[in-house]
Amino acid sequence: MTVYGISQSSGVERRVAVERGGEGIVLTIIDHVGDIERARIMLPPDSLLTTITDPPPGGCTIEGTVPPHGTRQLLDVEIRRNEVLLRVHAEAETGWDAAVGLDDLQDALEKAIG
Repeated sequence: MTVYGISQSSGVERRVAVERGGEGIVLTIIDHVGDIERARIMLPPDSLLTTITDPPPGGCTIEGTVPPHGTRQLLDVEIRRNEVLLRVHAEAETGWDAAVGLDDLQDALEKAIG
């Protein structure tokens, strides 16, 4: 399922694709204009769902991998009222971000987890 959002750092319209992967949930951040994939991360479904349903104050970082390579990747998640700020990055990189609606992301996760 695709969730529409916007980059908080650049203002670029983005989509976040939420899909079931081989060992978890795959989030893909894509620029809406040009259809350019910016980041992809596979996460354990329980950790992401718990973060969304019971958000820690100030946000958190979830460790994942880049499918299919398996290299380490991080997802920063911060929930502000009805908006979820997502940033996918490697350890020492800035990465790519998207802000999406909380309800939309919850619906996409529920569909992906099944």
